[in-house]
Amino acid sequence: MSEVWLQIAVPVLVTLLLARAVWAAAAVEVCTRWLLAAAGSTPSRPQAVPWLVVLLPMLREQTIAAQTVAAFTALDYPRGRAAVVVITTEREASARTGHRARLTALAAASPLTAGQLRGLFPAARCEEVAEAVNAAPPADRVRVLTELFDAEPTTAEVIASLAADPPGGGLPLVHLHQPDLGGRKAGQLNFALDRLAQVLGPLDWRPDEHAHGTFVVVYDADAVPDRRTLPAFAATATAHRARTGKTPALIQQQRLPLLARRPFPTGPVGLLLAGEWVYQLRRSLGIELARLRLHRLLAASRLPEAVRMWLRPMVYAVGCGMAVHLPAVRALGGFPEPMEDLATGHRLSLLGADLTASTVAVLDEPYTEPSGLTNLHALAFTACARPDRHAAAVAHLPAAISRPAKAVLVAREWVDEAAWLIGTPLIAAAIICAWSAGPAWTAVATAGVLLHGPVTTARLLALAPVLHAAVTPPTPLGPLPRTSPRYPAALIAASPLQPFVRLAGPWRLILAKVTGRHRGFGKTER
Repeated sequence: MSEVWLQIAVPVLVTLLLARAVWAAAAVEVCTRWLLAAAGSTPSRPQAVPWLVVLLPMLREQTIAAQTVAAFTALDYPRGRAAVVVITTEREASARTGHRARLTALAAASPLTAGQLRGLFPAARCEEVAEAVNAAPPADRVRVLTELFDAEPTTAEVIASLAADPPGGGLPLVHLHQPDLGGRKAGQLNFALDRLAQVLGPLDWRPDEHAHGTFVVVYDADAVPDRRTLPAFAATATAHRARTGKTPALIQQQRLPLLARRPFPTGPVGLLLAGEWVYQLRRSLGIELARLRLHRLLAASRLPEAVRMWLRPMVYAVGCGMAVHLPAVRALGGFPEPMEDLATGHRLSLLGADLTASTVAVLDEPYTEPSGLTNLHALAFTACARPDRHAAAVAHLPAAISRPAKAVLVAREWVDEAAWLIGTPLIAAAIICAWSAGPAWTAVATAGVLLHGPVTTARLLALAPVLHAAVTPPTPLGPLPRTSPRYPAALIAASPLQPFVRLAGPWRLILAKVTGRHRGFGKTER
């Protein structure tokens, strides 16, 4: 058995590591150059201007709601052809009722930490509130915490105030408030989809006449768009239609986690979170954008379908800059739970839909808190682990690819998820054993580790300022703070450990389900 491991398994695993590292480094470089070149040009305004509905679901976003609304309503686009819709939810008020009963116990904690206040206050306010309570005399701690809690407006109250007195001269702002129906972000989006006639009716939009020329554009509440975002979507849709004769089902804007609203923590936790930030940047460029561009290349190629189906990727849509053609999302039955973006990308991929990339990027925040990151990975694993269910959900819809091609996509996604769960430990074991397999395999393993970790990390750190500068924010915002690590050398040195960080969420979820302790997903706080 040891001979099989050393003579077969170890060489295969370290070779796969090196191949993946080469692919990732090349994909990051090629896609970054494409994005920077595209961002350097001004999108041309097409003759046929599509309708664009920007959807901003919000939950406990009081601290950034005004800035987000100001950014999106200031976007450049022909008036009367776009609207910004903020969807708040009564879930926030319902949760506050339950949280209020916890205040006495929380005030007794000594010291009270920001982590204990997650879910009660917006993430950006937790540290400030904890400090105020800790500074109060013991007899006053409950009163101080209660007053701060009661003084905190809900997101719905903030947005209602903004909608009552919207910024002048910008895109129209519409506020929708969803009852407490459970669910997550997808439920808020679907609530808005059911009310598009109400949202766009004042702009003379009619479902029977204009639905085919409409895109719904989904963002996270912490996003800051490039001011050219909407013209870029329109130009991309028009160019794709001119080239293929079809309207794209999905136009994906690249999410760059380069917006530094909050610093990373100090110490090892902060180092690992900074490492995850670099990984998310690499994923955005080297996986998400690379797959979109490969999908588009294959769709335009003259290769036989028997070849293309083995090369065709499963596209990962991202719910921060995701423009979906309204007829396409209607055909899917709305945005799927629990992760509307990944599931939408999977289902459109399995239909062989036309998917393409926008030419400008959007900034959002990296994760600066471990529990939010763990929750994100658990959610992503849940959304991706059963591609067969996504295939079944769209089996009744007409598809542009064959059943074997769908089966290949499903199988490839299962391989990806298996590699997520067990690939890192297996490859780590192979690296440790590489010397026993021979000096040549030691060299392969060393090259793979260095290229996959320190080399690519150093390159991404060098690219981050350039990518950040390529995003031009709307005028009301001015210059934006850029994410940067405190100790880049330590981050580069620790980069080989980063794949282990991504194991925590899925394995914690699996353990919770096995032991019957899984109670669902809360909001993924950054």
